Amino acid sequence: MNSQKIYSNKSIITTLLVCLIILIGSLTCQAVNVTADSAIVIDAETGSVLYGKNIHQRRAPASTTKIMTSILGLELGNLHDTIKASYRAAAEGGSSIWLEEGEELTLEELLYGIMLNSGNDASVAVAEYIAGSVEEFAILMNQKAKEVGALNTTFQNPNGLPNDKHLTTAYDLAMIMRYCMQNETFREITATEKKSISWPGHPWKRALNNHNKLLWMYEGADGGKTGYTIAAGRCLISSATRKDRRVIAVVMHADQLWQDSIKLLDYGLDGFSNVTLIKSGELIDTREIKESKEGQLAILASRDFVVTVPNEKDSRASRTIYLLENLQLPIVKGQKVGWMEIKVNDEYVGQIDLLAKEDVTPKSIVFRFWKWLSSILKTIT
Repeated sequence: MNSQKIYSNKSIITTLLVCLIILIGSLTCQAVNVTADSAIVIDAETGSVLYGKNIHQRRAPASTTKIMTSILGLELGNLHDTIKASYRAAAEGGSSIWLEEGEELTLEELLYGIMLNSGNDASVAVAEYIAGSVEEFAILMNQKAKEVGALNTTFQNPNGLPNDKHLTTAYDLAMIMRYCMQNETFREITATEKKSISWPGHPWKRALNNHNKLLWMYEGADGGKTGYTIAAGRCLISSATRKDRRVIAVVMHADQLWQDSIKLLDYGLDGFSNVTLIKSGELIDTREIKESKEGQLAILASRDFVVTVPNEKDSRASRTIYLLENLQLPIVKGQKVGWMEIKVNDEYVGQIDLLAKEDVTPKSIVFRFWKWLSSILKTIT
């Protein structure tokens, strides 16, 4: 038998490494006072919640729904495809891009119409193009919501028009927006202030204007989506970036929509920093393996691990190694051999896989035979 068991004890082997002390400036984070009934700001890279108010309270999201419609359009459609507006799409009430039944636009034009003009009609046209119907598209929306960590969301339509079951949370919208902002085309669309698209049958083009005023009000603003219905109140998802660090804010049912959002973005950008605790390929540990030719197993980090920490105080990070049970020889370079859990200020913040740096092979059969024979002789004597 070529394989050889290294660790077989039921309890997983652990090693607590020396704690790291992170020194991060001396800025002071002030409390955030917002008028919104629900509010949140997160770090876009790490997903850390930096401030929250009723973040898991289910509420009507109004047109902030359309970020999900847009990302599904981008992922499941072709921007250059031509889409013919149905009667249902053209008849959809509320904010629109004035579609007429039978009118044809590209998917790209419709997505600009959704994100800038908040077109309810464009949203239905995209939903029908992707899934065949609004109802089938809602199934896709909810599947994607679960995939990105939005677990308290139940979308019923692609545009956020009133429906008692069409609900989400500030946290879920932040997670969906975080996912959306990883898509380059989505980032380009959501950051566009003005856009002209075709208008068949008219001597001029449609002029679209982004409803997100933060794009020209706030330094670093680079995306977002507004929303309003009587049930939802005034809602806004906003994104801003400074010094290569992005935060995402959500306010729902806000009396002071823009002021609340600015406070949250300021808080997230000014009050926190991102620190790379572990780098991809970093040597994490070395374990002695007497049964191998190499004599040891070198363990590497599989990826970077970044944490978001407050600027107002020092943060203490610790990490614990867990090796897989029943790990056997041979071990192949790049094979997962365990994982490492990371805590900051004694709070769990995540984990990464650990990989073998090089192949680790068993000693020859002859060597193992003499080792066995030697142990037998020692027992006899």
